[in-house]
Amino acid sequence: MNDATQEPVLLLIRGTLKDGANHEAARKTHNATAGHPEGVKAAKALGDLSHKVYVPATSALSGAKPAEFLILDVWERPEGIQKFFSDAQVQQGGGVLFAQRDPHVFMRARGARTFNLPAPIGRDERYVGVIRGKVKSPESAVATFAGSLEKTINAARQRGQLSHDLYFKHEAPAADGSAELLGVDLWTDLKGMEKHYQETMETIGKVFAGPPSASIWTQPSGEWVEW
Repeated sequence: MNDATQEPVLLLIRGTLKDGANHEAARKTHNATAGHPEGVKAAKALGDLSHKVYVPATSALSGAKPAEFLILDVWERPEGIQKFFSDAQVQQGGGVLFAQRDPHVFMRARGARTFNLPAPIGRDERYVGVIRGKVKSPESAVATFAGSLEKTINAARQRGQLSHDLYFKHEAPAADGSAELLGVDLWTDLKGMEKHYQETMETIGKVFAGPPSASIWTQPSGEWVEW
């Protein structure tokens, strides 16, 4: 299910902001806590390679409430995440930003077909599509995603897709062989993204044991501390 090699892992934190849908207030809080220079330095020293923030996109397919907030971090090792977030000041900072949050670590799915393509000049908007849910057979799920991608990658690219990644939750194997799958896509065009998902969701949705959680996010305006 998960690759045994020590590849970078994804930390996903989805939660509700204390400042609600006031993104400017949330930006100031984020930059003063998660974006504080000393905290950033400590995170990077422990292996935090990338820190990106997103807010719900204005879309009928968004699946996220206006006051929600998404953080996607790439770390070298799960151990670095554990050590960093065990610090009392870091925990306190998260409590200042979020009213409620749900952090999870995901490992890249072994054998998954993924891609990461450069953005053409002038395509500056960024949208993230996230799908998450329990699958009965990780291997079958990976194969289904790969089969769909093989048929649709060219059309998806023309519609603005930049990347596609698959992950499984970093946890002990379930007795029944099931696992929690996470798909993360990056796009430059919201309408193209919506059209593509409307056409492919029926096929992809069949791999999940129940209705998956699907959401669409975008970059917030203003200067946020990221790396």
